[in-house]
Amino acid sequence: MPETGAYRRTFALNWNRLRWPWLERLWPRVRHALTNAAILILVLTLCYGVWPYGTLWRLEHAVLAGDQATVAALVDLDTVRDEIARRLDKDQDSLITTVSEAFIDWLEAGLRHHGVEVLQRLVTLDWVREQFLLIPTLQGPGLWASISEIFFSAPDDLRVRIERAPLAPPLNLRLQLEGLVWRVTMIHD
Repeated sequence: MPETGAYRRTFALNWNRLRWPWLERLWPRVRHALTNAAILILVLTLCYGVWPYGTLWRLEHAVLAGDQATVAALVDLDTVRDEIARRLDKDQDSLITTVSEAFIDWLEAGLRHHGVEVLQRLVTLDWVREQFLLIPTLQGPGLWASISEIFFSAPDDLRVRIERAPLAPPLNLRLQLEGLVWRVTMIHD
């Protein structure tokens, strides 16, 4: 038994000699730098997650104020039209999975009235504004009370589902990051 105790004391003494004094002096600075980096990454991630909400807020206020210039800057109408056209073409893939009967009826009536230029004539900034004005809480608590689902499907792709008036189907939006701006690239119900 005494040998075991002596061995432990010898090992402890040798272990203390094996410590690296330079590492002990460096560790507080390294720990401080790692903590700062972790905090910075957390703040940047939170800011990135909140960023598209600013676009939704600006869009809501532009629709209520009738500011067509801001709506035009935040909604890429050509991409919205293209996505609807892809959904109507059975040979192409589309991000729009299902559409409501009211949406199909609206397009069908537009085809009869406008012909093949239906999307250019019907999908306008006024149409976008009408879609948002069907949200019952837009005049009261705001758009945020009507959002039923919101998620990132990719780092540059945000999907939003907004509940509207009782008889109107939900509004589905897709926001994509284009450069340093989030823009609406898909609208359907």
